[in-house]
Amino acid sequence: MKQVMDRRAADNKYLHRDFHVSTDVGVSYVGELYGDNGVREFLTVFATRYYSPLVEKTKTIGLKALEDHILHIYEVEEASDAVVTELTENELRVKIAYCPGVKFMKAKGRTPSQWYIELTRTVNMVIADNAGLGFELISYDEDTGAAEYRFFRRSFL
Repeated sequence: MKQVMDRRAADNKYLHRDFHVSTDVGVSYVGELYGDNGVREFLTVFATRYYSPLVEKTKTIGLKALEDHILHIYEVEEASDAVVTELTENELRVKIAYCPGVKFMKAKGRTPSQWYIELTRTVNMVIADNAGLGFELISYDEDTGAAEYRFFRRSFL
């Protein structure tokens, strides 16, 4: 008896942990060839294009869109325990206990490059700038990817 199985990629659990390694390899390549400014320029172009729907949603509904996005990403990464957010009318504070990407790379014997921090700093700064918000990276631990940062209304200092 012949059985047919109908299965789609969408039926599978989506984990993209190797994406973190590929991204780190990419920013390392750009950094080695073009330096810090090259990495920031590369990530600026990427973030502007890739996150344009998030930017538009943020312009429409505010900081809540960013909070929802961040919480969703950590849920998908199976690292909801790593993120805490605090949202007010004028500010979104985010505390990251560890970065799932850094944790995965280290478990595979890879040390993230010196430019990996820019995936937090530059990408979030571009999202904020394009949405008319401010962004501040308060702290970042290169060993774990732990971070604290905030998005804020520019009139709110």
